[in-house]
Amino acid sequence: MRQQERTSPLAGSALPAHLLKARTGAADPEQRLRVTLRLAARGGDQALLDAAMRLGGQMPAARRHLPRPSLAAAFGPSPEAAKAVAAFCDDHSLELQRSALGGLFVTVAGRAQDLGRAFGVELGLYRMGGHLLRAYEGALRLPAELAPHVAAVLGLDEVSRLAAGRRAGMEYTEPPSIPGNLPTTVAFDYYQYPQGVTGKGAIVAFMESDLVVDLAAIQAFFASLGLPPVTIVLERPDAASADGDTPTLNGEAMMDLKLVGAVAPGATLVGYSLAQSYGYSSDPWIDALVAALDNDTDPCNVMSISLGQPESNWSEQTALAVHVLFAIAGLLGVTVCVASGDYGAPGNPDGAYAQNCAFPASSSYCLACGGTELLLQDQGGARVLTGEVVWNEMQAPGEKRATGGGISTLFTVPEYQQGITLPPPFNPGQPAGRGMPDVAGNAASRSGYALSPQGTGDGFGTSAAAPIWAALAALLVERNAGQAIGFLTPLLYAQQGAGAACCTPILNGNNGPPPGLDGQMTPYACYPAGAPWNACCGLGSPLGNGIAAELGLGATAGTAATAS
Repeated sequence: MRQQERTSPLAGSALPAHLLKARTGAADPEQRLRVTLRLAARGGDQALLDAAMRLGGQMPAARRHLPRPSLAAAFGPSPEAAKAVAAFCDDHSLELQRSALGGLFVTVAGRAQDLGRAFGVELGLYRMGGHLLRAYEGALRLPAELAPHVAAVLGLDEVSRLAAGRRAGMEYTEPPSIPGNLPTTVAFDYYQYPQGVTGKGAIVAFMESDLVVDLAAIQAFFASLGLPPVTIVLERPDAASADGDTPTLNGEAMMDLKLVGAVAPGATLVGYSLAQSYGYSSDPWIDALVAALDNDTDPCNVMSISLGQPESNWSEQTALAVHVLFAIAGLLGVTVCVASGDYGAPGNPDGAYAQNCAFPASSSYCLACGGTELLLQDQGGARVLTGEVVWNEMQAPGEKRATGGGISTLFTVPEYQQGITLPPPFNPGQPAGRGMPDVAGNAASRSGYALSPQGTGDGFGTSAAAPIWAALAALLVERNAGQAIGFLTPLLYAQQGAGAACCTPILNGNNGPPPGLDGQMTPYACYPAGAPWNACCGLGSPLGNGIAAELGLGATAGTAATAS
């Protein structure tokens, strides 16, 4: 910066202090970084967020989603913003690379040293959660000419990589109660998904830690179900594991593709890698989400995300950027399904609080998907569903896992939840916030999905609940004459609240650890099941035909509602 006194701090840009306790040294000053500037929307972020929420309250057949080229006219930044960014890049030896999503996201590239100076911070390396990641202390600073136009500077730090890497492979907490629980059985027999449709016209985007998958094995699984080959497109397929290690197969990514492809084989499945690649270090979440929403060749209308981290492990500006991207997704007609996490009400132990919600599932512009356990019996050779309870295997002999859920520390109560009674926040001094999850689906290892030739329940977790809901959204796209159905969460609350049979409420169980787990005798965060909504399973598990009927799908989409 030429004059420090002409700069001001960028609100929300400071990184979580509890992640910055182990600095090991300076970052490589010559490393090439790619930074995304999120520019302020015309009328402010709230105008864009309000438009997405209004559209979410309309019936799908009556919606007119915003064409992507119209984003600039509706919400794009001012012409002065583009000029200010170009001048800033010239002043600081930065390369202005591209603009996306109506000019709201602009990428610039340069050396770490130049970018650190440009935004008034010293970049260092910090040990976080077993990783050595680039970060900085304090707030970023913007010159007076840029400050009115820039809402976020994303990619100087690598903190969001904590939510982009592979999880350690989960071992069964309990063996499957009945082997061979196929995704098609769960979807069509237990959850009553619409039959006679295959998801034709749906393009499902997957956000994955990496795309090291065995396509031949995935297609062989579909063939074992009697299905034709499913169209799968891998964006950035050269990206290896996010940690740069020798790539091994990404079982979670393969599970996501198998679940959606088995239930909606007519859909096009497009995988996006959050791994670093192409010679730049950048924000993996922003890169992948912008790529998915700005894809001319395969424009998605459904998105499935099975990754996340505690809200406290995200910078405010990065979380808000993802939140805004989800709202943009709603305006464009994309249904975003996100896993609520597998650590029960306490959340990932890396979180800063006693009760931690997982983000991005806590965004109010997605469908947050919690977990259930299917109670299955073999009666005379026929598998019968006798009930469904909260997924909680924290007393099991293996890994201690349960459905994530609770009250958000980042987001206020959305309009669609104001008609239900939310539990009080567990954390001392925490104000009321968005409750999560919104819905749930099969996630227990005891009722896990058979995804391998052996036919065992090798797919489980809320990472399985999100794609099974995404598969339903894909089927509903075809029922809607191939038109996108978009942001569904407000409608599900409204219809279920009016007495419609959209979801099966989950009435038994909780998502807390048992007393004394790991020697801790103080109370853990824990939420009970119950109707009409609970912080374990939300509104409940899907009744696919009921949802289709209540949303009026099957008719050609109308034009009454607009995204303006």
